[in-house]
Amino acid sequence: MADIISDFPDSVLCYILSFLPTKQVVATSSLSKRWKLLWRSVPSLDFEFQNNEIVSHLLSDVLRRSSSLEHIHLQMGWFTAVPSVVFICKTLVVLKLDTSLLENISFVDLPLLKILHLYSLILVHCDLLQQCLSGCLNVEDLEVKCVGYITREKFHSFPKLVRAKIDSCSVPLEIVKNVEFLVTDRIYKEDLVCEFQNLVQLEFATLECSEGWLHVLEVFRHCPKLQTLVICIEGNEEESVLPYPLTVPTCISLHLKTCCLKYYRGSAFEFQFAEYIMLNANYSQIMKFRIRRYEYKNLMRRQNMIRDLSSCSKTSDTCTQSFEKTI
Repeated sequence: MADIISDFPDSVLCYILSFLPTKQVVATSSLSKRWKLLWRSVPSLDFEFQNNEIVSHLLSDVLRRSSSLEHIHLQMGWFTAVPSVVFICKTLVVLKLDTSLLENISFVDLPLLKILHLYSLILVHCDLLQQCLSGCLNVEDLEVKCVGYITREKFHSFPKLVRAKIDSCSVPLEIVKNVEFLVTDRIYKEDLVCEFQNLVQLEFATLECSEGWLHVLEVFRHCPKLQTLVICIEGNEEESVLPYPLTVPTCISLHLKTCCLKYYRGSAFEFQFAEYIMLNANYSQIMKFRIRRYEYKNLMRRQNMIRDLSSCSKTSDTCTQSFEKTI
């Protein structure tokens, strides 16, 4: 049988290899002399070696030699530092670091980087996150979770950022104020120092209390174009029903189309919030309730919640309700 693959140019072979796990890509180096170093030219590398210094040195060597690397996903472990050369790879478009250690980063220059995801990182110095972000000003998709608390004064904004998924204690919301899509754990009062003029989709959590109710409304006032809302209302205590505010934020009355309540328990606060949205969202299309597992398994409680919610008045004639179990 003819060896058709060997007739392909290196560029085609590298493109094919880019769809394989890096371990399998490296294994092709034993096929022949031609394949021995070919894997080093693959534009995508995915390393999941925990605390392995040998792999770290190998990765450093590959990065120094490569002129076409575009995608890196690393899980190095918390005892092996991500090679500093990663942060000066000027061809990188995607960088994802997970469960890794950052130290001794002297310079960051990633001018082509569009996607940056940072998860569960240990930072040897408190300013390393700020240092990493400062060299990635063209990022369009940013995710930062579990990387520790960083001071808010040192960050640069991202003028091209479209999507952000962040811990508010790690990254101040002010630097992502231009995004269209935002997922965060909390939005604090001190975060509302700017307007989110481009924001059309927001996901966050708030507390079940009178201050939480007023705070949520204040958040809406800072998101004038919001169309999709995913919210989790946390708390265990039942509070008395609060009076509805006299004013309605513009995004609710003119733009909101989809609202989803995550981990819905059927508390008085949650019910009042849902009722408020349905009464004031003139262009609402979908009102979704992701019911918490405990309540969903209780058939009678679930049916009572659905009955009460279904009886709520809706301003929008096109608004439909959906009910599902939280995954």
